[in-house]
Amino acid sequence: MNREDNKYRYSGLTPELHSRIVVEFNNLKEQHRRTLTKYVMQTKQCDRLQARKYCQRFDNVVKERSKLSPVTLDDMREYITDGLADDLQDYLSEHYFSRIAKCRPDTDKRNAGLPEELFKQYCEEIKSLKAKYPNSFTDHIMDVKGCKYQKANNIRTAINTLYTEIGIITPRKVIQLEGLLSRELFGKIAKYVFNKYEWPESLDKEVDRIQLEYRTKGELGRDKESVKRTLYKAISMGL
Repeated sequence: MNREDNKYRYSGLTPELHSRIVVEFNNLKEQHRRTLTKYVMQTKQCDRLQARKYCQRFDNVVKERSKLSPVTLDDMREYITDGLADDLQDYLSEHYFSRIAKCRPDTDKRNAGLPEELFKQYCEEIKSLKAKYPNSFTDHIMDVKGCKYQKANNIRTAINTLYTEIGIITPRKVIQLEGLLSRELFGKIAKYVFNKYEWPESLDKEVDRIQLEYRTKGELGRDKESVKRTLYKAISMGL
């Protein structure tokens, strides 16, 4: 098919952004010849079938068979550089429109997509953390999250993206923030974001765990958000 006639031309991106995705994924395939599926299984901690689905979605974007969506971008962040991920996030925040309004990230980046008061509290806590660890913020993240440097650096980038209001809060970013904010503030942010945005199935376990662990004291039985969500799922499945 002629590229001009392709409705998925450049996967809904600019030629420059799409070219960068192609280059980075070609490099990834070169680094993991015949083992890319296994590598995705390890990084995503999923089975082979799910890993193949991830690879197919990424390949569809690379080969212009589908447009890049915010959900797919979140899933591919581990395989592209922070600079490209941030540029793609900025582009999608301004140009991506979903048919389902709830799945669409807000284009307004003021307060990083949070209520003003929550954002102020977030900035105050991050500012205090940076002051406490001026030359070892990434090391601190590694200690708290028990992760390697690359993952800690990705989390630091997400933190700064929100702090400077060049990106908006997402369920994946909430998970990255766990343990780095006060329990009270993290619980409030998690509740707000999980009630406002959808997330990929790969995050279900983490979201459910956080909803249970940080639920508001005093919420009982069926009034708890996590229980409501579980009941809704059961009803929708006809159980």
